[in-house]
Amino acid sequence: MKAELKRQLAIVASQLCEYYKISDQTNRVHTLLTGVRLFRIDRYHKLTPKMYEQGIVVIFQGSKIGHLNQHQFGYDVEQCLIVSTSYPITCETFASQQEPLMGINIDLDINAISQLVSDMELESKNWGELDTRCGVSPAPMTESMYLCMLELLNVLHNPLDAKVLGPSILRQFFYYLLQSEKGYLLAHYCEQDSSLAKISTVIGHVQKNFAQKLHVNELAAMAGMSVSVFHKVFKQVVTDPPLQYIKKIRLNHAKNYILQEGLSASLASQRVGYESAAQFSREFKRYFGVPPSRIDEISDYSRK
Repeated sequence: MKAELKRQLAIVASQLCEYYKISDQTNRVHTLLTGVRLFRIDRYHKLTPKMYEQGIVVIFQGSKIGHLNQHQFGYDVEQCLIVSTSYPITCETFASQQEPLMGINIDLDINAISQLVSDMELESKNWGELDTRCGVSPAPMTESMYLCMLELLNVLHNPLDAKVLGPSILRQFFYYLLQSEKGYLLAHYCEQDSSLAKISTVIGHVQKNFAQKLHVNELAAMAGMSVSVFHKVFKQVVTDPPLQYIKKIRLNHAKNYILQEGLSASLASQRVGYESAAQFSREFKRYFGVPPSRIDEISDYSRK
């Protein structure tokens, strides 16, 4: 049954890519359902840092291996990826023109998930020390999840179906994820007093204000923690110290400005908060492995 469902998902995903006219220039598009994006990658990509936004990644064909500092994980048709808060992840992509990587990104709906946590009477105390684990993890796909995803893909061709049926299908998928062994990641995301939720609030602030001067003591106060506790918890959840995380956020945004908006390295560095273009170039090369002038080598889509 699972094998047949996976085969059907790959077929429908391919049809959707044609429907949304995904090409080498636009390999990631918004679908008719708000909060769901479709992607397709037609070639292998070596290990490359990439910004992963908060949400769930479900793959219907192909695979990826992610590296988050000392953590390594794979995700493919058998395992979706839960990203409870935005992370810069170094990924290796396995795809070809004959067997492209195809999948969707699903935004986390805090209202729907919070209501499910309440309806299911899930208590965070049952997870104990899991509260400060890394907020990124693969989760096994069950037969129920496959069926749910097949329903979802089938409504993404029709605006009315997507609008009326899509949200309830996503709610069902969140329900199955909450039942899984990785459900604590979604539950803690909704718990205001959890460490994950507090760090997520800080990360949301960093994402909006990355170009400004950010001070660790102010971020710690935002999380309601002392500076020392904030450092410890932030690194447990994110795997990077706060300042290192901020630097990666800036570099990833600069990369996008260069690729998607055609900015020069100098202008991109200024836009993300660098005062020295030389320092920016050094840190860019150290992080991405190539200087800004060779940025096309690490892109999974062509420049506009």
